[in-house]
Amino acid sequence: MEDRIFTHIDDSTQPRAKGLLADTTVAIEPSICVKDWPTQAQSLALENYVALEDATLIKHLRNAGANLKGRTAMAELGLGLENDTGAAAIANGLVDVVLKTDTTGEARMAAADSGCFGFKPSYGLISRSGMIGLVPSMETCGILANSLDMISKTVQTMAGIDQGDASMDEPGIEKAMYGFSHPKDKDRPITLGLIKGCRHEMDTTDDMETAIDRLARSGLGIKKVEIKDFSLAPVVHNLIGSVEASSSAGRFDSVRYGHRTSALTKNWNEMYIKSRKESFAPLVKAYLFQGGYFQYHNYNAFLDACRTRARLIQNLEQSFKTVDLILLPVSKSFASLNRPDTLSGLYDTFSLTVLANLTGNPAISIPGFPALQLIGKRFDDPGLLALAARISDIHTKGNTP
Repeated sequence: MEDRIFTHIDDSTQPRAKGLLADTTVAIEPSICVKDWPTQAQSLALENYVALEDATLIKHLRNAGANLKGRTAMAELGLGLENDTGAAAIANGLVDVVLKTDTTGEARMAAADSGCFGFKPSYGLISRSGMIGLVPSMETCGILANSLDMISKTVQTMAGIDQGDASMDEPGIEKAMYGFSHPKDKDRPITLGLIKGCRHEMDTTDDMETAIDRLARSGLGIKKVEIKDFSLAPVVHNLIGSVEASSSAGRFDSVRYGHRTSALTKNWNEMYIKSRKESFAPLVKAYLFQGGYFQYHNYNAFLDACRTRARLIQNLEQSFKTVDLILLPVSKSFASLNRPDTLSGLYDTFSLTVLANLTGNPAISIPGFPALQLIGKRFDDPGLLALAARISDIHTKGNTP
């Protein structure tokens, strides 16, 4: 079983610290640096690369006494869920926590498919220093676990200021950590926001309507909110993400590390081009080509997408003036997880999860049928996790697929 799920298992016996995560076993995708571990991010572009030092979040885990078990498989550079085995590690009881790159909603989608919880923290709460990915302004360290308490402990451990990461938000981090140490009244009234027009994004609505009715009958408030351009979120993410990917992937040049072509070449430039051609699988390669087009030939479309992203952020913030959380299904079809190998298929699958990555808000998937997704206020991660516990309890009562 472990041979099919883990790509690397750590057999070291070094003594661990005693802290909040003592006796907690953690699996880590190969996109997060762990010193002396293979760190190829499932890409030939990083062939045989071994991390020279721990990512900042890994240092925090070690200081808290976590047992770092090994590597689970992932999609190339964290884009999608092809080849992903992280959720299987949780489902088979091999680890307590899995850490994975969340770029389009991977943690929530994988968790929903396997019946555990999947959490994406607020952007800027957990350091990205030592993480390898494609879309710097959207990707975060996602967390999978069977309990919300375990996710809460993991977030508290990994959060904190890191001078090596410019995306850190010090006031936001202070707000979140204060919330963890000073929890709000867990029995206070909750109002959930349903995005107007969202049902048109789903293939079926009957199961979602049943879930909403169950929550309403349990005393939760339900209110419709308007988030203009919500339906454009996948297009905006796709456009901005591909441009960022095209730019950030330039570091994979086959010179300092990674795959280098074995073909005979006339000069350095030809070697570079052939190596790059061989280094990426079709999905990532299509993403990079698309990003290059918008970056160099249609930059105005990129600027328009950035403006739409800003409006989405503003509209989402406005909605939180009248509701506590935004409620969405994780997937629009509720079917078994699709693992597409095309960009159109990728964004169709993740069409309901990309919003939180665009806006930087925390989001969590809670198991059930359908699996539900909750989006909270930025840096109110502790509030989101606390309310998710109540909603999960209601959602799973008498809930059978």
